[in-house]
Amino acid sequence: MKNLLTSIILLLFLTSPLFGQSSEDKKFAVRTSIFAHALTYNLDKQNGVGFYFGQLSTKINEDNIEKGVNSFIGVNYGYAFDCINCDSFSILTLLSTGNATFTTDDGSTYNYSGWGINVVGAYGWYFENDLSVILGIGPSYGSWSKESENLKSDKGYGNDVEDRVKKLSFQPISSTPFLAIGYSF
Repeated sequence: MKNLLTSIILLLFLTSPLFGQSSEDKKFAVRTSIFAHALTYNLDKQNGVGFYFGQLSTKINEDNIEKGVNSFIGVNYGYAFDCINCDSFSILTLLSTGNATFTTDDGSTYNYSGWGINVVGAYGWYFENDLSVILGIGPSYGSWSKESENLKSDKGYGNDVEDRVKKLSFQPISSTPFLAIGYSF
């Protein structure tokens, strides 16, 4: 899956000047949130593609699970109803691959790998100084498979982790709203 995403990213950046020329001066944007960072390229006034990466660490402290750490890399596509570099509603799709590690109360670790897709309805504010803010929310789906486990006891906390992974595989409304601050150049 990592090779596939790497190939898609390279394809998007190497061929994007061929299938989409932006008539605007600002063709690129970097965006960041608390746990993810992105570089996007404006194909035209309303369409943009890019890639993103990040890591999210969460203290869970329920169902015998102490914390979870999720690292990811992915590609994104955005369609703005008015324009990318103005105040506008937009639809964003994010496709990613990554790894997740859950640590239970007894110190055991459970490692998963998989992919995910998010569809986000968003509104973006674009300012004259080329800064932007995007706020959105939407459904997400992920497919995870266990890669390894490091057991510290036989308390059966792995079942709790499995239940959590299944519960998080589809969320009609993502548990974390999408908020990113960006700069266009």
